[in-house]
Amino acid sequence: MAAYLLSHSIISKSITAVNLPADSLFNQESLFADNLLKPTHEYPIFSNSTIIIWPLIVFLIVLIIYVSASVSSPKKFFDLLSSSFSLQASKQLFREDYKLNKRTPIFFTINFIFVLTFLVFKTNEYFNNALFLDYGAVIQYLFFVIILVIAYSTKFLVISFFSYFLKIEDLGREYLFNVLVFCHSLSFILFPFVIFLQFSKVPSRYFLYPALIISGGFYLLRLIRTLYIAYAEQNIRIIHIFIYLCALEILPLLILVKFLFLNF
Repeated sequence: MAAYLLSHSIISKSITAVNLPADSLFNQESLFADNLLKPTHEYPIFSNSTIIIWPLIVFLIVLIIYVSASVSSPKKFFDLLSSSFSLQASKQLFREDYKLNKRTPIFFTINFIFVLTFLVFKTNEYFNNALFLDYGAVIQYLFFVIILVIAYSTKFLVISFFSYFLKIEDLGREYLFNVLVFCHSLSFILFPFVIFLQFSKVPSRYFLYPALIISGGFYLLRLIRTLYIAYAEQNIRIIHIFIYLCALEILPLLILVKFLFLNF
């Protein structure tokens, strides 16, 4: 309404020197002159909100990688998602040597780190910055990136060492392959959720809780796949599987969470 009045005033001043007929539409009373929508301010009020650029850069990098991968390897998305839910598809992809020494898995790993870290960052923000309270948003995100990279790098190194030391290298390679498959598939699914978490006006809980449930579901699926391969195909004893779960899955996660809450 304020914009209309301002423009009407400018037009009025610009044509005062022009003689118009008495019945001209310009001389008639405006349709909006007599209504309940009264202007509050004389001039338009502009928004002073700050546009946050760094999430756009992160999402743009992720999107470029996905688009490039879909152009160069259009079947890879379907194969990865199928491998998360089908053991047969997983075996086929494993035979195709889907490892971190290939270009597509490397780029998908970068996307997984960016997407999962952003979900962790938004979760921390939702719970009033329980971690890294004294740091800005960018520093928090970079801290979470570093933590995630260190955690997964350590996990891969430990699994590789024990599989070589215990002479179960085939099982170790298949385990690491399944970790890659589930992580990459999870990042595909979580990408729309983190976009909505950042830009949607809908309350965050409607996207955050489903994303966390999906992440937990993928983690359980990966554990079930690992237990099945170890017990049914490699004849690993139940006691050894239990030790593996405690030593390499549950205990490191609890130690990491405890360390973060005590020190940050």
